Amino acid sequence: MGYRVTGLDVMPPSHAGLLASELENPDFNYVWGSVQDIRPEDVMGHSTVVHLAAQADAPLAFGSPRYTVSQNIDGTVALLEAVRHADGVEKLLFAGSGNEVGRSLKLPIDEDHPLTPHNPYGFSKAAAELAVWAWRRAYGIPTVVMSSGVVIGPQMRREVFIFKWLWNSLHGRPIVVEGGQQTRDVSFIDDVVAAWLLAIQAPADQVVGEKFFVCSGEERTVATLAEWCRDAVGTGVPIEYTDYRPGEQGQREAFTAEKIRRVLGHTPQVSAMEAIGLTADWARSLAQTSPTEAQLA
Repeated sequence: MGYRVTGLDVMPPSHAGLLASELENPDFNYVWGSVQDIRPEDVMGHSTVVHLAAQADAPLAFGSPRYTVSQNIDGTVALLEAVRHADGVEKLLFAGSGNEVGRSLKLPIDEDHPLTPHNPYGFSKAAAELAVWAWRRAYGIPTVVMSSGVVIGPQMRREVFIFKWLWNSLHGRPIVVEGGQQTRDVSFIDDVVAAWLLAIQAPADQVVGEKFFVCSGEERTVATLAEWCRDAVGTGVPIEYTDYRPGEQGQREAFTAEKIRRVLGHTPQVSAMEAIGLTADWARSLAQTSPTEAQLA
């Protein structure tokens, strides 16, 4: 799109396989490092900062809560401080999480809903979001919060339950559902990227200081999503139910997409069922062509 882009990540450039073609682009600069060590000079010269760095897997947060808190809170504060001491940043976009609202006080859940996390991961993201707003109030950081539920699609993270269910179905193993009646909002990656691009391109006075739910607006039970995953693969594997994850019984992801539609003109194009089908196609091709990946999964 004509932008000059810098990417900062802890992944060594030689292992950043998904960016192989971008690494050769003269308008792309890859910085190998942690967001916790980011400096004002790393940010200087950039008009927009997109904060996606996180320990993003809720299951890991149960076993490593202090690590998760360190990554998600300290990393966010480090970035906020770097932006505070750099000139020229017009927008800082923060990737929020639906887990920040684990116990809804009202439905549907809109952008003004209080943060009510229900697990260590949700707490870490809620605390990071509170830091984003605190630094805005204190120092005028031009922050924008973009929160999503479950984002799926090709190249998705393998620890997300949707991928695990599809993978089990493809290999004749049972789908294991923790709980079942908690709900999720599932979005397809193309819709999410389209929404972020709209926020990046929007005039600063239209989005700075605002929060948007980047969601499908479809609330589905986890049990229903499990059935859709099985149907998308077509192997008819059994679905086994176990206990809820800690704090998850009663969770609702009944988000409304009204604000992002009204302000940015964003309307999701892919339904949750279609998103699962497209993700299943990718998982199927992965299983057929990559024995190493299959062994790792």
